[in-house]
Amino acid sequence: MPDGTIHLVYRLKRIIGQKTAESEIVQIYDTNDKLLWEGPRNKKPYEYLSWSEQLPEYRTGFTWQMMKQLQMIQPEFSRNIEIPVGSPDKPEQIWRYNPAKDYFVGYDIEGNKIGYISSTGFTESKSNAQPFGKFRYFTAWCPQDSSNPTLLWQTQRCIYQIDFEKRHLAKIFESADSDIERINLLGWRDLTPGKKDYIDHEKYRPLLYCVTEDGKHHLIIREPEQQLTITVPEDWKNWFGNLYQFTATKQDIFLYRRWIEASYFPDPKKSPKLYEQWLRKFRSQPQKHWGELYKANNQGNLELLNHYTYTVPRRPESAEFTFRMVTPHIVNKFSPPLYDWLWHLSSIKFWMQLYQRTDFAHSLARMIGNILPGDSVINWLLSAAMMGFAFWHGWPRRTSWLKFLFWLAFVGIFNLAGLLTYLALNHTTVIKCPACGRSRGLTKVNCIRCGEELPAPERGKLDLIFNT
Repeated sequence: MPDGTIHLVYRLKRIIGQKTAESEIVQIYDTNDKLLWEGPRNKKPYEYLSWSEQLPEYRTGFTWQMMKQLQMIQPEFSRNIEIPVGSPDKPEQIWRYNPAKDYFVGYDIEGNKIGYISSTGFTESKSNAQPFGKFRYFTAWCPQDSSNPTLLWQTQRCIYQIDFEKRHLAKIFESADSDIERINLLGWRDLTPGKKDYIDHEKYRPLLYCVTEDGKHHLIIREPEQQLTITVPEDWKNWFGNLYQFTATKQDIFLYRRWIEASYFPDPKKSPKLYEQWLRKFRSQPQKHWGELYKANNQGNLELLNHYTYTVPRRPESAEFTFRMVTPHIVNKFSPPLYDWLWHLSSIKFWMQLYQRTDFAHSLARMIGNILPGDSVINWLLSAAMMGFAFWHGWPRRTSWLKFLFWLAFVGIFNLAGLLTYLALNHTTVIKCPACGRSRGLTKVNCIRCGEELPAPERGKLDLIFNT
């Protein structure tokens, strides 16, 4: 709450078949676990602080994955980002993004160029336009006094705000040392009262909260202008389940930290199997949650105001094991060991970036994550057995050592898929060599063991018919 009081607002239940705020029943507890109030969420008698929220990448806004999709060859060849400027019924200007040059080009209603908006701002000269930088994300909104959109344009290390109607660009933030990981907003968009995400500016200052990959938390605040960098303690950074949120009221700046008390957990990259075992054990026990409220001063230092601790009961284990639950574990035993090697050789950051790329990369990363063998001993034994079968099958049929060794490695890497591919492309007939008695393929004239030539078939009575 604005006075530093902490409450636990626990969502108790939702009336079946209804999704309105009136149907969601909540309980409110104080720090002494005393029940203060119970009822519909929208009728709670307390006023709580509003916190900055991360821009939802897959529900609103425009991500770099979408930008790449626009540049792909598709049935709609003319797809591009276009920002109309003018009245709602009749646009007077069009600002079109040029992905090759990485800036916006403005056109009037007759199609004539009127200027450029780039990282250097508005210019009428093409030679003065400079690219924004590697695009990451943008979101747009119409301010209260305008029907034309304003853009918040994020690159790898910069955040710009573009007002196309006024032909104005402002650099909101620039990170010199590290890439931007994510941004949160609170009242930054000047929305009309009553619209979703509207924040009362009489109570709050517009806030943009930016997290960079070096672990620093940057606050850009307006009314009045202020910029802070909050450095959280080192022992906060590695805690499991850490969550930070910021808000800026007219008087103060607050940090809300929520975390879960947990013992050291294995690195999921180095040992997915140990991490899975740890996570299963962790979920089977009661979990202690913490909520802490801090106040930040103008130098970025934090002061603890209050804290709340509560215990979440252990998750009930399902006693029923259906075929659908067991099937993924069985299938994973036959997964290619290649997935484990790729997982270990690459970093978590690499997989997260791959997951956020194109739809194909998203599906690929998700598939690998779902069927990862996880250093299973059974998986390695099955892989060795399949290599042994491929060796037994391919030895009499081999035509060259290079090809033979390639197929053994192929089966070992891709497991069942590799074995089926090998059999489909190499299942040739074998006969017994009349000289040494060993099996031999028919793809070579000489026996690969004793060198004896394949005997010519005996002349039969029908040979005279085909004899020319």
